[in-house]
Amino acid sequence: MELLVTIAYYFFIRLIFFDYKLLRFNLFWKFIVIGLYCMAALTEILFLGQFTPYSKFAFVQSYVVQMAPEYGGMVEEVYVHANENVKKGDPLFKMNPESLQDKVKEYEAQLVLAKTTVASLEAQVAEAQARVGQAQAQLALSKVKLAELSKAKQKNAVSTIRIQQEEQNVKNAEAQLAVDQAELHVAEVTYDAMLDDQHAQVAEIEAQLATAKYNLKHTVIRAPSDGYVPNMQLYPGAFTRIKQPIMPFVNSEEHWIVGNFDQRGMQHVQVGDKAEVAFEMYPGQVFEAEVVSIAWASAGAQGIPSGQLPNEWMNHPSLQFAMRLKLTEENPKYPMHFGASALIAVYTKDTSDVLILIRQLEIRSESFLNYLFNPF
Repeated sequence: MELLVTIAYYFFIRLIFFDYKLLRFNLFWKFIVIGLYCMAALTEILFLGQFTPYSKFAFVQSYVVQMAPEYGGMVEEVYVHANENVKKGDPLFKMNPESLQDKVKEYEAQLVLAKTTVASLEAQVAEAQARVGQAQAQLALSKVKLAELSKAKQKNAVSTIRIQQEEQNVKNAEAQLAVDQAELHVAEVTYDAMLDDQHAQVAEIEAQLATAKYNLKHTVIRAPSDGYVPNMQLYPGAFTRIKQPIMPFVNSEEHWIVGNFDQRGMQHVQVGDKAEVAFEMYPGQVFEAEVVSIAWASAGAQGIPSGQLPNEWMNHPSLQFAMRLKLTEENPKYPMHFGASALIAVYTKDTSDVLILIRQLEIRSESFLNYLFNPF
């Protein structure tokens, strides 16, 4: 743009002073001509760059989601075409579900067996409790008999051998009770292995079944938002690895403009400053915008933890900062396409109306120059 203005200024001076000779190119007018050009150059260098930053490297950006299946396998069906607008939740592609369907059936069968096992454990507890009760009754009966025989022994009504036999019966009953109580304890511990009021074995199988059903449900990969797939390379029959991105999905619900600005003109810029944007694909159109955020950082200046001392090649600080803007009002006739390049002029709060006017003329002139690439 500066070159075109210089050329136009040169031909204007030539027409006035040399071709049509409307004025004499004397010392006075030489000072005026050179002075105007120097003033214009100083205005561009000292004031416009400081108070109305300008970026020729800007583009439209949006969220890009790398779509990937939950597991590897064969792609069974693709539901969308390249650049086809889809709504949130619409299916994009489907993985072959056969292996997961078999997995769900397997866990459903295991769940039935687990519940049957739990019911069997409950019956074992009841049986063990019955045996403990029977052993307690047998021990009590043996102790009663031993007491009666002991009284009869005092009257010499029974023999010593009979007393000894009954004492052995009591010991046998006590031992049997101890065995039955131990078996009851084992049965109760096995049956009482609970997790959230549910038997652990059943809970484990149900968790595995839920995971299998989740994976089966997600054999159909759906759109995370409104958007489109710009680069469609997926085709039914393709094999994919687990969680390997195989489809880029561009969000169409939200977009913004990112521009790189020279750091020397960033000291007056603040969030909320007004701006204007001219897209190369829309010649002659200028859109109002607003500064949303500024990335006060440079990737080239970032240090990486290591055991080495820093050297001159480790860091390459950039001379620019990135700025994010959004259009104040979008026109449906001029949609913002992802990656569309643009020019940005920012008007800081400290700038004067004269500088704003000059920058507005500049961005509009450059916007009209884009017609040179679209003559038809």
